[in-house]
Amino acid sequence: MRHNTKANYNFVINIIAKEEFGQKRIEKVKLSDAKAWLIKLQDDGRGYSTIHTLRGVVRPAFQMAVDDDLLRKNPFEFELASVIVNDSVTREAITRKQQRDLLKFIQEDKHFSRYYDAIYILFHTGLRISEFCGLTVSEIEFGEMRIKVDHQLQRTAQMQYVIEEPKTEPENPINPEGKQNDGTD
Repeated sequence: MRHNTKANYNFVINIIAKEEFGQKRIEKVKLSDAKAWLIKLQDDGRGYSTIHTLRGVVRPAFQMAVDDDLLRKNPFEFELASVIVNDSVTREAITRKQQRDLLKFIQEDKHFSRYYDAIYILFHTGLRISEFCGLTVSEIEFGEMRIKVDHQLQRTAQMQYVIEEPKTEPENPINPEGKQNDGTD
């Protein structure tokens, strides 16, 4: 299990442990209990994405109880947006002009100019920070203008560095100019 997954599970367990709902026996939880708990979480100030994360851990646990014949139905098997308000805000990427302006500022700034190359690469490749931090020279194919991403550098909650596989598998490598490499160039 990845350390981020484990940390996410611990986050969920800590929230459940503090809730009255967390004291219920699994076979006693009904659909109305599940919905009421999620509504209470939102009323208590938890955001939609946090509740979505909680349900993403709890629902499979209840499904396991169904599979083990402890429950007849999974009480968390419903559309979340039908129960609580989706208050999450869609993030908007910066415009090309904002990107150029930011890069120009970074390049010309006495302090931040040392980070220009890294930020330029991040903007133009779509790499995650952890993937960028895990790069080695051997993974950069300068002639082909390609970067091979087969691992990432992560830091655990205990401040240890670990190497892990990337979050997603690349379908088609993308070069820094944003063009897909289909092997024909």
